[in-house]
Amino acid sequence: MAEVTGASPILELSGLSRHYQSSLGFFSGAVRRTLAVDGVDLVIAPGETLGLVGESGCGKSTLARLAVGLEPPTAGRVRVAGLDPWAGDAAARARLPHLVQMIFQDPFASLNPRLPIGWTVAEGLLAMGVGSRRERRERVMELLAQVGLLPEHARRFPHQFSGGQRQRVAVARALALSPALLVCDEPVSALDVSVQAQVVNLLADLKARLGLAYLFISHDLAVVGHLSDRVAVMYLGRIVELAPVRELYDGPVHPYTRALLDAVPGLDPGRRAPAVLAGEAPDPAAPPPGCPFHPRCDRAVAACAEDAPPLAEVAPGHFARCARPL
Repeated sequence: MAEVTGASPILELSGLSRHYQSSLGFFSGAVRRTLAVDGVDLVIAPGETLGLVGESGCGKSTLARLAVGLEPPTAGRVRVAGLDPWAGDAAARARLPHLVQMIFQDPFASLNPRLPIGWTVAEGLLAMGVGSRRERRERVMELLAQVGLLPEHARRFPHQFSGGQRQRVAVARALALSPALLVCDEPVSALDVSVQAQVVNLLADLKARLGLAYLFISHDLAVVGHLSDRVAVMYLGRIVELAPVRELYDGPVHPYTRALLDAVPGLDPGRRAPAVLAGEAPDPAAPPPGCPFHPRCDRAVAACAEDAPPLAEVAPGHFARCARPL
């Protein structure tokens, strides 16, 4: 496992897997098994931002749901501040909302259209029985101010806000129980570019002021690079590279990471030609043998189709799952 030195982890994923099964037909009895997350080891330290990137369908959102306890793992373990929500300890399970919260991709779909946003922000406080009515009202006003909204906004409904304002409401709701970790699943992908920058700056400011840790999931490598301390690259349910942000961006060692970075638009006319990333990601229900990336890799050799390499440390703090690293 790629360890973080210092304080005890706020999030620790050990051998984490999530598999889904579905029937291929009522009469056939055959079952389709999809490997959404396959043996992931990740650690996030208090106050750290870990970026998670990869193509659509690689398992990022499933990993997010596992991290916040919305789904049980098929194998492996999730620990949040040392607590395992699936170990059968009711007290540990009850503490989970106070430790980790999630910000979803679509701010409009994640807010109840029938509730004023003041009630939406207070939902967690009400559910957990926190404070008196007056204390909850004061907490809601404090949260709205923290995310750049006004007290009068508490009486308005989600349709009366812009996309960026709705995402600010979602952030306020996530902060209501003062969690130590926020899992952000594509939190700015549904917003205009100018609004994206405002929300990203808000998250960076909240991290600095409140000491928050983030698992920040996005397909936008520029946004991830701006916010993250370390970045993990996911492919077909597995982590294929993990490193400090500047080291990974300046010197990727996995061909898939290089291809993702080369695909980021740039203004440099002397920029080298991007790496070729052929085809589409394989079906997670029928992954190729050996290294799952080898059918699309320009460095693959025959051995890559036979053995899946482990996640190995190629430099201090820099891990990659590749038999022929760059």
